Amino acid sequence: MQASERESDPHEADAEMPNRPDSAPAARTFLARLLDGWGIPDEVIDDAGLLTGELMANAVHHGSGVVTLKIEVNDGRLHVGVHDDEEALAEADRTGTSDLGGGGLWIVESMARDWGTDKSADDTGRTVWFELKTLQGPTPHDDAESR
Repeated sequence: MQASERESDPHEADAEMPNRPDSAPAARTFLARLLDGWGIPDEVIDDAGLLTGELMANAVHHGSGVVTLKIEVNDGRLHVGVHDDEEALAEADRTGTSDLGGGGLWIVESMARDWGTDKSADDTGRTVWFELKTLQGPTPHDDAESR
């Protein structure tokens, strides 16, 4: 299967959302409509929506200030970042407990091709991000990593 022309072109978008509980479903809706317009496959949109919802819920629950959602598609990869004013770096809960709280990043870690937390020298706070493949088969970045 070859990528459509729309899917292989680079795209970027971002949105600022208030720090409140209804921002997580709003972010998922924004992301789904945007990615659909960019020609991203439905199964990738579904996974990205779930992971974005987890990151947004964490940002609203643990962070402060305006939450910024940044979405990029380039070279067969979807990169989604959620920035808030919290300074502490996010970590996945690997305790295996039955506690329902704190497992969102474990879901992100389990489903994403890659994920992490970045601090910026320019901004206060942190950005928690994940990446998914948007194309079947290896991406150009995958090829470069195997060299």
